[in-house]
Amino acid sequence: MDEIITDILVIGSGAAGLAASVYAAESSQQILVIDKGAIGRSGSTVGAVQIASLGSWSHREDSLDAYQQDIRESGRGLSSPVLTDVLVQDISARLEDLLQWGLKLDKNEHNDILVAATSGHTIPRSISSKKGKTGLAILQVLTKRAKNSSNIKRWSDVITLELVKANGRVAGAVVLDLKENKSYLIRCKTVILATGGIGQLYSTTSNPAQSTGDGFALSLTAGAALVDMEQIQFYPVSLIHPPSLSGLCLSFYHLAKLYNRNGERFMDKYEPETMENTTRDKLAIAIASEVEEGLGTPGGGVWVDATGNIEEVKRQFHHEYQLCLDRGLDLASHLAEAGPAAHFIMGGIWIDGDAASTTPGLYAAGESAGGLHGGNRLGNNALSECIVFGARAGKAAARESARMKSITDGVPLQTKKADKIINVISNSEQGTERSYACKKAVQTLMGKYVGVVRSTKELLQAKAEIKAIEEKLDQVKITSSPDFYSKEILDYIEAVHMVTTAQAIVEAALTRKESRGAHHNKNFPEQLTEVKHTIVKVENGKMTVQEEGEV
Repeated sequence: MDEIITDILVIGSGAAGLAASVYAAESSQQILVIDKGAIGRSGSTVGAVQIASLGSWSHREDSLDAYQQDIRESGRGLSSPVLTDVLVQDISARLEDLLQWGLKLDKNEHNDILVAATSGHTIPRSISSKKGKTGLAILQVLTKRAKNSSNIKRWSDVITLELVKANGRVAGAVVLDLKENKSYLIRCKTVILATGGIGQLYSTTSNPAQSTGDGFALSLTAGAALVDMEQIQFYPVSLIHPPSLSGLCLSFYHLAKLYNRNGERFMDKYEPETMENTTRDKLAIAIASEVEEGLGTPGGGVWVDATGNIEEVKRQFHHEYQLCLDRGLDLASHLAEAGPAAHFIMGGIWIDGDAASTTPGLYAAGESAGGLHGGNRLGNNALSECIVFGARAGKAAARESARMKSITDGVPLQTKKADKIINVISNSEQGTERSYACKKAVQTLMGKYVGVVRSTKELLQAKAEIKAIEEKLDQVKITSSPDFYSKEILDYIEAVHMVTTAQAIVEAALTRKESRGAHHNKNFPEQLTEVKHTIVKVENGKMTVQEEGEV
């Protein structure tokens, strides 16, 4: 196995990964950023519409305390006070950096920065760029800065099989170059995981194809702890039709009215004071409950009526309105059919204020990290988290790397999990299972048993079916040539990561004996007074879950 040496390895190149890279590059350390897709063009960041913020544009009533309070309230008691404080303290400075590097913010007719209201925020604090293509705009700024940094190297189409350790710390990774199907050992001083979320564990999702939960599986194998993995946000209002827009998140639901199949505006049963203008967890549970009671639309969702506020929708969410219009859905005169879609995982790798995991040498940022959002993420806080904790991770990893005299010695050339993956790929002629079918099986069971509304019986069934899929993965048959890019090989590796991550989600969900935030269990419908976190680890090859107090 050929070796590559760098100081800092960044896995993932969305907003969090690129932010980590450019801030780490302010040191003299050598950075290698890798992505299983195209650098700066894969992952969820591309589709982000707005970013929650504080800055010179903030409303007079807004403050650090007000922003913190909104995050805590939304998080249902599970948001880390340390991480919440970091976000609100750092966001202004990080946005100023982006503005200095070339980011242009959208403005209104008076040439003032456009500040929009978002459900869950008590004060309008969402800003945008490129008329609602904010994630893309931030990626372009960070990509340009990364390209101009002489100590950042970029490597696309390479997937990580396993993180390797030496002397009790993460010291590299085994990766596979998908273009040539060749494995490499990367030796480094520190690793930053920014691999995004888990949407592709579900059949219906707003997430892109890359969101298969790789980082959670990688970190577990490296001994790091995951926090509150049961907390999965289902975006409540995602388009069902037309098929070309399936999974598109409608950001303007607070400006619309929702109706069930009988034409009833049902939110007055669930949130009579705020109606549709409520947090995502409450809205998703309400919609899922209507569908479960047989009151859903033909496509299994609800009707969205934005006609009464269409001019405001056009003004604030022009990109979404125009995209729908281009695909044949005129929101000015027609109802949209929408329902919950897997969107964001609030849980993730347990980090501290510097984005360090519980395993030395390993950092995490963006959706890979857990603890900030608690039981429900406020709208538009995803990009905020990416740039704030990406910067924190990059700076901290660079400081740690600078203190180390050399690359850690003694890293094994091969590790147990990577060995097994490579062996299955190399000896799959006699296999009987297809890797894509295994991925689809995970998606089907997660949607069926681990959706918006859950039960203990369903979770136990999910656990059993995941175990069966794990066994099938040992018998995968890969028919394509190993000499060039193989979707079958990519599917197999992603399926391995998906199974491990799905196991962590189900085990955490079984452990939480209450309904809190995005986790709603019909057998435990009440929220307990005492706040506890679920902590998932892999110890001696076995997955364990514990409950702990404040993190």
